[in-house]
Amino acid sequence: MTRWSRTNQLIVAAAERLGARALPLGSRHTDYFVRLVHGERSVIVSKTRSPFLTQVAQGLANNKHVGRELLAAHGVPCVQGLLLDEGDDPRGPTVAAMLAQHGRVVVKPNWGNRGVGVTTDVRTLERLVRARARARALDLDEEVVVEPFVAGTNLRVAVIGGCFAAACEVQRPLLRAGLAIAAQVAAWNEDPRRGSWDAPGLQPLDRIEAEEDLAAQLAVYGLKLGGVVPEGLEIEVTAEESAVIDRSEALHAGWIELAERACGLLGVDVGGVDLRGPIDAFMRAPEPAWRPGGACLLEVNVLPALHLHALPTEGAPRPVFDAFVAYCLQLPGAPSPCAQVRV
Repeated sequence: MTRWSRTNQLIVAAAERLGARALPLGSRHTDYFVRLVHGERSVIVSKTRSPFLTQVAQGLANNKHVGRELLAAHGVPCVQGLLLDEGDDPRGPTVAAMLAQHGRVVVKPNWGNRGVGVTTDVRTLERLVRARARARALDLDEEVVVEPFVAGTNLRVAVIGGCFAAACEVQRPLLRAGLAIAAQVAAWNEDPRRGSWDAPGLQPLDRIEAEEDLAAQLAVYGLKLGGVVPEGLEIEVTAEESAVIDRSEALHAGWIELAERACGLLGVDVGGVDLRGPIDAFMRAPEPAWRPGGACLLEVNVLPALHLHALPTEGAPRPVFDAFVAYCLQLPGAPSPCAQVRV
């Protein structure tokens, strides 16, 4: 029996609902590719990367700095950061000026993956230097982005076939001050909504493997897994979720159009657009440029974590996997976010 990840289990189930098949590819099982078949139609997908995604589009979206510069040049309100390559001094005057101006910054790999290697709410130069070393070690080209910390809520917008499909609020776990770190992580992992990577099911959240990315994140703050969070500090665990709340009906049409446009400008047909800012800002039209205290676009992801919309912890599940399979197979009359699918 083929053992699929959560994402591919959802793809298989969607294919069955649409009268299609999702088949393994290769003589030995790999979870990385799935063949979708409907009648004489046959395409290969890689998780939620469609068969139409180009390598250029994927690379452009994955490069946070270049991608955001392109979007900003076309009037998309993006947070603008500094790019540090291996030869740049993280203690230099430009970085220090950004930290002094905003008080708090975020440090992340330029080529990011699901929040891994990201440190938020960095307030000191020493912590910034350590966060930069962590992010650099995980980056494809040893490049790091330093950007202003944007206060507010994380929103993920799914775009399929160039059209809006769903939106959700993503809340991250927070390590609280005065409490043992290991005890907090253990309490989170007791949540029955958290599944295991060893035996993937359809739980909406993932078990937190503290020895992986979290241990390195704690080191930025001079902490260890066996320690206690000091007073005055709260640490956002950026690579995990604590709650996912459907916001598809609440998102203003202006932000929907912005998400679709951002994906189109980067050539991304199936994307997850990360927005951040005060929750009420997403109930009204976006402003033409980001300002401190406002809402903005952070990035476009080519692996959009569609399970967030199919398995929210609160609110209505959205049929994003049906739309994804229908789009990839170009099924006439099948569920689609668009009246007419745009490739």
